[in-house]
Amino acid sequence: MAGFGVANERLRALEELEREIGASLQSAGSVILELSKEKPQERHLDRQAAQFGAAVAKVEAELSAQIRYLTQVRPGGPRWG
Repeated sequence: MAGFGVANERLRALEELEREIGASLQSAGSVILELSKEKPQERHLDRQAAQFGAAVAKVEAELSAQIRYLTQVRPGGPRWG
């Protein structure tokens, strides 16, 4: 059935989104940890901050795609595809 393929694709996208949220939180934690040091390493801080920004941008894009999809699904029942 075509509906299950779309549903599985949506679930995979949500799982990837969950991983990206975890990665962004991990990067944010690393930035905070580095900032809490007496002498933070600027290179490490920059790298972690860049990873955080990239992860947040990816999460934002995927959430926008999910919202667009949900606005296209008719309220009376699922429409796959």
